[in-house]
Amino acid sequence: MKLLLESISKNSKDIEKVKDLYYISFPEVERHPMDLLFYKANLNYVDFLSIYDKDIFVGFTYLITHKNLTYVLYLAIDSNVRSKGYGSLVLSQIKEKYSKNQIILNIEVIDESAINFEQRVTRKKFYERNGYESSGLLYKDRWCLYETMVNGEKEVTKEEFYDLVKTFTGDSLFLFLEVQININKY
Repeated sequence: MKLLLESISKNSKDIEKVKDLYYISFPEVERHPMDLLFYKANLNYVDFLSIYDKDIFVGFTYLITHKNLTYVLYLAIDSNVRSKGYGSLVLSQIKEKYSKNQIILNIEVIDESAINFEQRVTRKKFYERNGYESSGLLYKDRWCLYETMVNGEKEVTKEEFYDLVKTFTGDSLFLFLEVQININKY
């Protein structure tokens, strides 16, 4: 089965569904302002895509590409259709579309004291089943610590990831976020 991926703009037919899913799926500290996402989506290295199975809204993804690295900043599947294989299908299509790139994404680090510990473990297992493995990098911003996972054969360096994030955010936002990308642990 092939899903339809459509570019999102402020005037997209299901923009309210995208916004609702965004606010439900990601904690406030993980959300960039929606206006910033729309603004950046006009750049040639960003893909803000709604996901459809025929006419059914399935979810959305937000991808940033810099050189040979594609970063899945957001991927969210609507709760009405979750656990039906759509997340795996989207990841497969991303890998196919960006076949020459390393695909990376961040997940919350596995922390037994976290309120959502089980969810974190489940999420990591999902990505591992879909060909992702730990890159050995940890991404930290002002609020959270994440493990960076990669799908591809080549190692991703912290310099490559750092360069991608800085290109996307710009200097001012990058400084505000206090982004750090390190190997192993802080």
